[in-house]
Amino acid sequence: MIKGLGIDIIEIGRIESLLKTRGEAARKRLFTPHELACCGRAVHRLAGRFAAKEAFFKALGTGLRRYNWQEIEVHNDPLGAPHFQFSPRVQAYLAEKGVTKTHLTIAHSKEYAVAQVILEGDEEE
Repeated sequence: MIKGLGIDIIEIGRIESLLKTRGEAARKRLFTPHELACCGRAVHRLAGRFAAKEAFFKALGTGLRRYNWQEIEVHNDPLGAPHFQFSPRVQAYLAEKGVTKTHLTIAHSKEYAVAQVILEGDEEE
């Protein structure tokens, strides 16, 4: 059963501009050390991770009020498929809400990055 659905689209240029004007402070606030290490300076990849986190917050229905950017981390499996790793606090909240699985997809074009998140659970609350 679907517990939550979120989608986000971001102009890659907007993330590029933010990272240029706010520098390392923005990088460290929005992305984890793992994300920065795997993406390097590839702005389209960072924009995809930003969109993924925004889509997750939308699917969760809490916005940024409850959690911060560092508590949600995007990884890739050996074939490149993205998935989340969560802080213990986020994991506990997902379990409380009956979420047993998260689905994530990220896509890029020349100008945009988009991500969709589906939160899945066994039964309705």
